[in-house]
Amino acid sequence: MFSLWFKGASKNLNLMEWDKLWTLNKKIIDPICPRHTAILKERRVILTLTDGPEIPFVRIVPRHKKYEGAGKKSTTFTKRIWLDYVDASSVSIGEEITLMDWGNTTIKDVGRDEEGNVIHLTGELHLEGSVKTTKLKLTWLPEIDELVNLALVEFDHLITKKKLEEGEDFLDVLNPCTRRDTSAFGDSNMRNLKHGEILQLERKGYFICDVPYVRPSKPIVLIAIPDGRHQT
Repeated sequence: MFSLWFKGASKNLNLMEWDKLWTLNKKIIDPICPRHTAILKERRVILTLTDGPEIPFVRIVPRHKKYEGAGKKSTTFTKRIWLDYVDASSVSIGEEITLMDWGNTTIKDVGRDEEGNVIHLTGELHLEGSVKTTKLKLTWLPEIDELVNLALVEFDHLITKKKLEEGEDFLDVLNPCTRRDTSAFGDSNMRNLKHGEILQLERKGYFICDVPYVRPSKPIVLIAIPDGRHQT
């Protein structure tokens, strides 16, 4: 979803990078698109909160903190929560982190397997702590059956260079892999996404819903929308 405005016809040939259009597009969709949370399935890690709620509870919160028109969503708070592996592997014992939309937690233990990979975390809530003092602000999902399956799809450029040289055959620079699919879990509110709806997955980027929720075994398909930043 982006707008282009043309003033008259031009015979000049302009070579423009898509990054500028995607940056403009971000400025249009960011102020209004709802926020949701996803955790990658591969190597995800459980964080057990020793003083977390024994009985899960639910809060109704805005889908966008600065745009009321995005509506509301429910967030479930549990004693055991999922973190992305890359986040879990970046914390250390004694460190205070922020669980986004909940509060601070102090990491008490980091469990590792024989190869040194993080497989479990233990923490203690410190909700009176300030989010301004923590280095890590992490997204999370509750360990509940209501999470939905997601297929996150990212498309890459068709060729491996920005510009073909004169006389160069584009077949020589075709990108061998232009699509990447990643499996993830999403918050239960994503059952209500409609085809074509644009959203932001917190700390992951912008997406458009290509295939909405049908049944638990069939994942919701979300296609990544570039935002103008160069991928590493």
